[in-house]
Amino acid sequence: MVRPTSSHIRGARTRAVLILLALAAAGCGNRLVWYPPPEQHPSLSLPSSLPFGYFVAMSDPNADAYIVGGFRSQSEGSWRWTHEHPILQFYVPFRALLNRPEPVAGEIRYQPITSAPPLRLLMDLTFPDQTFAQTGPVELTIRLNGKDFDRVRYTKPGSQEYIKDTPWEWLHPDAVNTVALDPDKTAAGPDGERLGFVLTRAGFVE
Repeated sequence: MVRPTSSHIRGARTRAVLILLALAAAGCGNRLVWYPPPEQHPSLSLPSSLPFGYFVAMSDPNADAYIVGGFRSQSEGSWRWTHEHPILQFYVPFRALLNRPEPVAGEIRYQPITSAPPLRLLMDLTFPDQTFAQTGPVELTIRLNGKDFDRVRYTKPGSQEYIKDTPWEWLHPDAVNTVALDPDKTAAGPDGERLGFVLTRAGFVE
């Protein structure tokens, strides 16, 4: 009886591997199919180089970076007066979802979709008694990126919280977004200043 040598064993193993590869190729056809990775859910994050983000408190030392116009030049503690046409800007990161398309041979396809849970626009604002005595009820028109998004009528003075879902189609993902807050009436302030309402904080939350 002839004992197999190590070279015979290596040759047999090589032939077995080649046979298995041939069978696999025959079963799958002659085209390799690429399957994309599972769905990914990136977290809400911001580029470190940006001077502003997606939410601001008026007590923040960097609050001026969020203001396009229509505000008093300085905050008074935790709040700041608005004028007739206050506008804020925010950088809104996109929590992109990558779905799994039908596999196509030799082709890699990532398909961003907008079924991610919407962000919410949140604002804490106040209509002080002194200015409300002049204006009476105030209707606030909210515009996102130049488009009318909502109108809210405030019928009494005091602190108010505004919060509303913001569908992704209203936003510019991974870009700067503007939020305009136009009151239909303002009150007379010192030295001819027109006073709208007091803003404490605003921006987008999950």
